[in-house]
Amino acid sequence: MSHFGKVLTVAISTATLSLLQAVGTTTPALNDLVTTTASVRVLAAAQASPITYVPPDRGSPRQTQGTGSRGCEDLDTIVDVSLIAPSDHTGLTVSERPVFYWHLRDAVSVPLEFTLVEDGNPEPIYVKRFETSSAGMTSVSLPEARVLEVGKTYRWTVSVVCNPQRRSSDVFVQSWIERVEPSADLQTALAEATSAREIAQVYAQAGLWYDAIEALDSNEDRMALVNAERLVVVGE
Repeated sequence: MSHFGKVLTVAISTATLSLLQAVGTTTPALNDLVTTTASVRVLAAAQASPITYVPPDRGSPRQTQGTGSRGCEDLDTIVDVSLIAPSDHTGLTVSERPVFYWHLRDAVSVPLEFTLVEDGNPEPIYVKRFETSSAGMTSVSLPEARVLEVGKTYRWTVSVVCNPQRRSSDVFVQSWIERVEPSADLQTALAEATSAREIAQVYAQAGLWYDAIEALDSNEDRMALVNAERLVVVGE
């Protein structure tokens, strides 16, 4: 079965439920206990239900790429950057200014640089530089003056600038994004969603990776979703 034909089911982190013991001398009736227990089980089941990402079937796939096991000569540790993006196809969005996420295993003291370019055009649309970076999740939003156009594909890159005087030594990883028009069915489903998690599910089932990631309200949930894909890691 091809990748585009499969459905990736992702177990999103479940919130821990706790019952507060009632204060007083009155013992609850048995049916009250049963009702309370049943309610908790229903809530737990709803929170534990998986988010399902359905990759879009849009022709030839493009893979996320990186520079393999290369590291900065002046750093003691191998640089490990993971893009929060599909590993083997172009991720879709309906947003004109999507948010881009990546994960850094360890803090680095050299600059990181985010670059966005339109496919076939070497001139960057947007560049943002981070002089130092902490371990964990980082995100970048496009400014108002920079928007993605419907039907166009873009390449985004996160580079570790090992030597500003010799950019060929950069450690980098890059992926692809395409903006598409939202369908009428998508808009209807979004209007009926009542929580951030339901919104993320709507986007995920529609094959809109970047919108599903952004709709989730915690980085833990974002990492749980991306763990269904093979993270492309620079430095392993």
